[in-house]
Amino acid sequence: MRTRLLALLISLTLLSWVLVLYSLYRPGGAGAALSSGATQGLLGLAVLASVGLLLLVFSKPEPAAEANPAFSPRRLEIASLQRLTQTIQRAKSSQEIYQVLLEAAVETAAADGAWLALAPGRPEGETSDVTDQYFQLAPEQLAALRQGLQHLDVQGVEFISNNLATNPHFVDAAIPFQSLVALPLQGPQHYYGTLYLLKEQPQGFDHGDLGILQTLASQAVLSIENLQLVVTSIQNQRTQEELKIASQVQDSLIPKNLPTDNWFEISSHSLAAKEVGGDFYDFLHLPGRRLAVLIGDVSGKGVTAAFHMAQMKGIFHALMQENPLAKNERDRFPVPSRFMTQANTALTHCLERSSFITSTLYIIDYEQGGFMFARAGHCHTLYYHAMREEVFYFDSAGLGLGIIRNDSYEKHIKNQFYDYSPGDVMVIYTDGIVEARGAESAEYGEDRLKEQLEACYYLDAEEIKNHILADLNGFTHGFPVHDDQTLLVIKFKSAQPVPLA
Repeated sequence: MRTRLLALLISLTLLSWVLVLYSLYRPGGAGAALSSGATQGLLGLAVLASVGLLLLVFSKPEPAAEANPAFSPRRLEIASLQRLTQTIQRAKSSQEIYQVLLEAAVETAAADGAWLALAPGRPEGETSDVTDQYFQLAPEQLAALRQGLQHLDVQGVEFISNNLATNPHFVDAAIPFQSLVALPLQGPQHYYGTLYLLKEQPQGFDHGDLGILQTLASQAVLSIENLQLVVTSIQNQRTQEELKIASQVQDSLIPKNLPTDNWFEISSHSLAAKEVGGDFYDFLHLPGRRLAVLIGDVSGKGVTAAFHMAQMKGIFHALMQENPLAKNERDRFPVPSRFMTQANTALTHCLERSSFITSTLYIIDYEQGGFMFARAGHCHTLYYHAMREEVFYFDSAGLGLGIIRNDSYEKHIKNQFYDYSPGDVMVIYTDGIVEARGAESAEYGEDRLKEQLEACYYLDAEEIKNHILADLNGFTHGFPVHDDQTLLVIKFKSAQPVPLA
């Protein structure tokens, strides 16, 4: 409209000025022309046409509705797409996201039928009630589509077919659809399924439709993965809270007040590789100036190992009780080998087949100046003999608890007796100490532990423990703790009390 008006004014202006000039310069003189009413009218018309032309040229054009970007089809399409993606983002479950995606895709592509086929074995975080989604598809039509799509093998790839009637896999199919588009829902790590849209007319889809649908599918996948991250985060937070509680419970099971006596010194160290661990130790005073010392290690790490650790400590306190039917004072409490046999029987009912427990029980008798112990597959005891000035490991046999789960276990566990001397040192530990790793994955080892005791046996129990740990920490500096660590140092005092008569 503006262009037509501009052309009209230009023509009128030129014509008016031509006529004015002709009137002025025609025969008869300029004065006669100026006095002529016709010439004055022409001059006025030329001026008006010139002013109109100037106003039209320099005025801001009025935007047409169809030229306004706010009302362009592309802008409307983008706005609609934004509303749909926002709706997908607000979904609270995977099922809701899939439903919104299907409805939005059908509306955007003006599809006559649709099928959202979800992949089996989708990642964790999706609820178990998530199922395939359908739109305007009868069961027999869906069966025909399934069969034809199996031959096409389009799972996981983008695909457009605008003339299904000529496709040999769909010629005899009982479906009214002529056009099909397949769009995979693929994330960085997981394939969620494929969205199929159908139209009854041929040539129903183009690559422009595919681009819009890709945007919808990408937003849906992103929303599903964000939802999974939220669920995983909540689960991790709950797990961390449970682990914190388990750690507090386990910490309460570790003896804080070590036995004190004029006969010995005890120092202890315990470090879990994770929030909770499977190492354990405990003490129990027995009549007749005797002390029961239990140390052990549950196979594996984490919550399961900590649970079995608590079970073993409970078994220890349950079995090391006085037997009122005993014929003499010394038999009122089980000896170490008997305890291990009974503990093996008790664990048979609560320990997984893949798990086992290594343990050693010591019963120290101060009046007799000796101790008895039984080793159930646990680390060898490191010992310093003061009178011989010798450091050595006790060579003892024994099988871990839970490895053999019948009466024959008794044959694999034996008691050992040893008379201690004043100043002797006993170092008891779990394999997290000797198997600790340093540079080039080298293990700390029994030999190095023995060397450290040879260098510090004359110190008190606390100082011996600190000396060993300082050397261990220096060896493993900069490397993670990969197994639970427990260390007990028992030193028999150089001046032993005189037993009362």
